[in-house]
Amino acid sequence: MSRVVFYSEPSHRVALAESLAPDDLDVSVVDTGLSWKKRKELLKDTEVLILGGLAMPYEELVQLPKLKMLQLMSAGYDQIDVPAVREQGIFVANNSPQIARSVAEHALGLMLTVQHKFVPGVEGVRDGTWREPVRSGVYEVGGKTIGIIGLGNIGRLVAQMVRGFGPAEVIYNDTAPIPADVEAELGVRRVGFEELLKTSDIVTVHVPLFSGTRGMMNAHAFSLMKESAIFINTCRGPVQNEADLIDALNDGQIRAAGLDVFEVEPTPVDNPLLSMENVAVTPHLAGSSEERVERALVFSYQNARRVVSGGDPEGQFEVLT
Repeated sequence: MSRVVFYSEPSHRVALAESLAPDDLDVSVVDTGLSWKKRKELLKDTEVLILGGLAMPYEELVQLPKLKMLQLMSAGYDQIDVPAVREQGIFVANNSPQIARSVAEHALGLMLTVQHKFVPGVEGVRDGTWREPVRSGVYEVGGKTIGIIGLGNIGRLVAQMVRGFGPAEVIYNDTAPIPADVEAELGVRRVGFEELLKTSDIVTVHVPLFSGTRGMMNAHAFSLMKESAIFINTCRGPVQNEADLIDALNDGQIRAAGLDVFEVEPTPVDNPLLSMENVAVTPHLAGSSEERVERALVFSYQNARRVVSGGDPEGQFEVLT
């Protein structure tokens, strides 16, 4: 079987992966739905495994004798025990730069959707109530203080893009040091976590999921935000404590929210967030643009070429615990 495998359930992305496969790489596709016995046989010669969607359990990964690299199509790595995999001498790389634009645009889209009440506005046109649902409470993004939690690849693009709206200020909080020249280029100012929550009109989170960020947006965090503020999450659902978010919205501690992610996905249809008029939701769609998928595949194949040629891959990352 092939040295490089795109590991995916059947989808339109399989055809794209096949069409973009370089001629100089031995690439094939393995269906994640096959039995482990069949998959193990098909993967026995695999050196680079590109995860097209679902993760592969560690117990299966370590049974692939020639595996040198696990290439993620995503930026997030919370579905993989990365330290354990690396202890086996297997590289793990992600696709953070390639996914950044898609997620950043989606975050801005949610800001606009919430501020301009796009959802009730569209529903008003369709059900004949016209402008009645949106006669008040429509706000601009411009002139507001934007607070970005996490200034990695995605957070930096959000900072660049939001500049076009003419914000009052863009502030950020990050556990990692950010060079002064990067801050100056982006036009952002570093503040403490609580100060960001207290002063921002729009709070948008762009952090990886680990113990330090799980539940970071909790009752205390929401209590610090302005009553007029909105909350945007396009990173990982468990970053927010949903019960606390629901309470904060119901109690008027914050005005509204735009969410692409949930604690459990797919989220149950009886999740109270889905029926709230001040919440806009999408189905973990932020990183799913066709352009992002193509960029991620091209990068994955470039990385595969590096590894099968005996080199080290790009896109390796620090694991936060």
